[in-house]
Amino acid sequence: MTGAGITRLVVAAATLLVAMPAVAAPTRVLLFHRATGFVHDSIPDAVAALRVLAREQGLEPVASDDPAVFDAPLDGFAAIVLVSTTTDRKRPETEWFVGPRRAALESYVDRGGGLVALHAAADSHAGWPGYARLIGGRFARHPAGTPEAAIQRTPERHPATATLPSAFRIADEWYWFDDVLPDLTHLLTLDPASIGATEVNPRPLAWTHRVGKGRVFYTGLGHRRESWRDARVLAHVAGGLGWATGRAKAPAMLVIDDESTRLRQPVPHGAIGMSTAWRITDRVPGRTMEFRRRTLDRNAAIGLHPIDHDEVYHVVSGEGDVTSDGVTRRVGKGTTVYLYAGATVGIAQRGRQPLALIVSYPLAKPVE
Repeated sequence: MTGAGITRLVVAAATLLVAMPAVAAPTRVLLFHRATGFVHDSIPDAVAALRVLAREQGLEPVASDDPAVFDAPLDGFAAIVLVSTTTDRKRPETEWFVGPRRAALESYVDRGGGLVALHAAADSHAGWPGYARLIGGRFARHPAGTPEAAIQRTPERHPATATLPSAFRIADEWYWFDDVLPDLTHLLTLDPASIGATEVNPRPLAWTHRVGKGRVFYTGLGHRRESWRDARVLAHVAGGLGWATGRAKAPAMLVIDDESTRLRQPVPHGAIGMSTAWRITDRVPGRTMEFRRRTLDRNAAIGLHPIDHDEVYHVVSGEGDVTSDGVTRRVGKGTTVYLYAGATVGIAQRGRQPLALIVSYPLAKPVE
């Protein structure tokens, strides 16, 4: 072939690539809700809520309890949501991921599909070890009832927990798990003591992990019908769905109105007088530094106390005396004091005006 012929082929190929439309990302979400073990009466509520959550993300929900849906190609789904899809571990015939369907689901996730597993989806397909590996763990047991429990959000920045407080209480049916994968990214944990359990360590409750190019999100919340009207659960599941489909990301930044964090309280480390505090970084999930704004009333003081981290005081207005290991210096507006780990430090208001300052320091580990 001549050089001119090769050139014509290259130009033609480039023209074809430009003319070809981009392959659209799938926008359908499969809400699969078959249950052949214990059937949760919250499933219809969950499906109804998930329809709304999907549509709010520009996704088309497709609800089904027919396992034949897994006989067809799954690539048209942005995510598959398993809604408390139980089977009976004592009756293998209740399992529907059998034969080629197992490989189809594994391949779908491995090639980039999203998988969202809700509550009792972990209590399923005991006869298929690969299922537990996909989900990230397997249901083992649960304490009786649906008591209110103390939940902790982990430091992980994630859309599924971005709007949740660092600690909260909620009622649900609480699962203990076996075969939990060691490399999960944990999002929520349960304090077993809060429901009268004897275990010492926090129990995993919600997590994510990657399988090939795919994303898997699991949460143990969602047993009760009321769960699917709880704004915390809805935001949690919406974030998990958005992450699984690749549509939601952790926020690039948080902008906090400090007036929304304002409170009156005694001055810390000795309660010498009163102050106004702005606990700004309390609003930041998984923060790795502390940032406090505080105004000391006249004659108030942050009492002497040891610090195990470097600490910075920046004076916004007023005057005060800063003490570190017995050395005291007068500071005023615009002054910044750097205090070193291991010192015993404090600051006292002086003069006629209240002392307004910003206190900042790094944390040894993110606050959960």
